[in-house]
Amino acid sequence: MNSLITFIFFLLPILSSLLIAQASNPLSTYQPLHVIDGAALYKKQLTNGNEAYLQVIDLRKMHIDQLVGEVDNMGLSQGKYYKGEGGHYSPFFQTKLFSEVSEEYKKLYSSDIFSIINCSFFEQYQSSTQLSFPIKLNGVVISGGNSPYGPVRQPKDNFYSTVRLKALVWDDKQAYITDYNPVTGAPLNQKGVKNAIATYKYSDHPAKVLAQNQANKYQVIGTLNKDGIKGDELLLIMTVNSATLDQAAGLLRKLGVKGDIITVDGGRSTYLFNSQRGDIIAPQLSTPLENPTFRHLPHYLGFRRKSKKQVSPQILVNQPIGKVVLEKDQPYLILWRDNFDSDVAIKLYDSEKLVQNISDRTASDGIYEWTPRIPLKKGYSVRISQKDGKIFGQLQLQ
Repeated sequence: MNSLITFIFFLLPILSSLLIAQASNPLSTYQPLHVIDGAALYKKQLTNGNEAYLQVIDLRKMHIDQLVGEVDNMGLSQGKYYKGEGGHYSPFFQTKLFSEVSEEYKKLYSSDIFSIINCSFFEQYQSSTQLSFPIKLNGVVISGGNSPYGPVRQPKDNFYSTVRLKALVWDDKQAYITDYNPVTGAPLNQKGVKNAIATYKYSDHPAKVLAQNQANKYQVIGTLNKDGIKGDELLLIMTVNSATLDQAAGLLRKLGVKGDIITVDGGRSTYLFNSQRGDIIAPQLSTPLENPTFRHLPHYLGFRRKSKKQVSPQILVNQPIGKVVLEKDQPYLILWRDNFDSDVAIKLYDSEKLVQNISDRTASDGIYEWTPRIPLKKGYSVRISQKDGKIFGQLQLQ
């Protein structure tokens, strides 16, 4: 008996230290699914058999790609949230099947890929659609947004007449979430901001404000400082398959997120892909009685290692379903995806005949704003190529 008591007293400090360690480590309740240098995916079991998936992205080691469908209509003067209502364009971006997006991403970056999620809210369930709120892609504001649920003169609900949107801004070192100003466009109007999205603070999402905080699929995002030096270098993304927005945000709070928490597109469109686990949550098929399709989406975020690996260079351009009709003296966004750092050339062709050098040299960052100064004829195409012209992608006009 004395030996048993002695053994119990021996175990008590060990058990106490284990319990303290577990309590002080919020990740101890998560199951690691895929961990690499710079990123990790975890799973947490929720009540009633539901699940939450946490991604921790270290921006010092990982790169974020905005994967956007090509433009077939610029939506001139239709933007509602960038430098004043009607002060910017709100293009119709091609909606792309989630499986096609993941396959394209694999072609470009192969083993460097970590994950993909769907991102921006969108307004029409068609072959191309307008995005709800502004986006800045590699230095260019590509949309002024078009949502009826935001601070416009006549929103669909009075709550949104004064709602304050949030902006997620990131670079290759850190990310932050701040207030978005639709009158000035700040912070998207700042030259130093290269990539950013405007969206809702999680508590302002219509599902919480207008739909009684119903449980659904959601994605919420926060930032976290890891090294004690000023600047949040960690991006935390929580994807839940059935929970309220409050519950999803609460999970991030328990992990140490103290600043604003935003939400991006969720519900039936929710998509979470991991390179090791495949499609963890896939957008749902619509029923025969429903018109919308939730599996074709206009805007995704891809996460991959910052790598110097040599890969086969590629330039990918998809043809929008609608006709691409460009007008003289009206702007157009040329979009493409590539996997190299060298500059590209952009040229206008009539079949194989060169019509015009749009740009002899521009960054291979996937975007170029072009205002044609000549009438464009049926059959013309825009070709994006490496300098030698052997590798190129092509967009057919009209």
